[in-house]
Amino acid sequence: DYFEPPSHFYKKNETHTHTQALEMGSTNLFVDEDTCATNFMIRDDKMMELVAPHKEPITPFIHKVRSLYKQHGVSTILVIGGSGDYFQVADHVLMMDSYACLDVTDKAKAIVERHNGIKSAATSNEPSSSSFGTITNRYPIGHAFLPPPNNSKINVRARTIVTYGDGLELDLGGLEQIVHKSQTHAIASSIQQIATRLLSNDPSANGGNATTLTLATVLRRWNELIDREGLDVVLSSSFNNGGDGDYNGVHARPRMLEIAGAMNRLRRDGTFRQKPRMVCTHVLACWRLPVL
Repeated sequence: DYFEPPSHFYKKNETHTHTQALEMGSTNLFVDEDTCATNFMIRDDKMMELVAPHKEPITPFIHKVRSLYKQHGVSTILVIGGSGDYFQVADHVLMMDSYACLDVTDKAKAIVERHNGIKSAATSNEPSSSSFGTITNRYPIGHAFLPPPNNSKINVRARTIVTYGDGLELDLGGLEQIVHKSQTHAIASSIQQIATRLLSNDPSANGGNATTLTLATVLRRWNELIDREGLDVVLSSSFNNGGDGDYNGVHARPRMLEIAGAMNRLRRDGTFRQKPRMVCTHVLACWRLPVL
């Protein structure tokens, strides 16, 4: 029972977005009902009666939110105004009333008790509702994040658009925490430096084609490298920064989560591997000794 992120390219889907955040070690999820797909959040009893759970590929979040906390220690803050079924699985319920924040947990739980026995989305028998599943690590492949050798220029066209030399566009429109183009410059440059400085130097790499480092480990090491050496470590000659060179103040340090989000959105085959490629670090480890 695995809850896996996509292995090849990013899809605009809440399930993938959440699992990518969990893969990076997020301990809190902030979810706004207004920006979420309805079938991701909840499925009512009528829809479950018409479409059987085993025919629906998405398990609603209401059946995963408790096990996510119990199994992985990840809390969820949910802003919601359309479904009271979440009262049943909530630890605390806060309500905004005339700009005042009120703790209405007891009232919400009393409402749940009054409706006890009435079938709801929180009490339906969805498959795997008692287990969240495994958060699967992925392993980035270094060369897949580099531009082609014959056209290595990378251009940050806008706050949300990065263009590779081969015409590939990296769309960062879904990363709302990127507020300035200087962050995008640093993200694009970081991806290239990670591919050349971290992934290709891994002992298991074969020309940058394989790695035993998870995405979370790679980005944690990159973050530590910036802490030690400063933001200048992200500078790269592969970028077109308006003809002024790299040292023109166009970089602002992004969060690790935004770099991960950008790497997940690169629409190119072979960017990640679901399992590490096992290699022999010593020749003797490859030999099969005879039985005496």
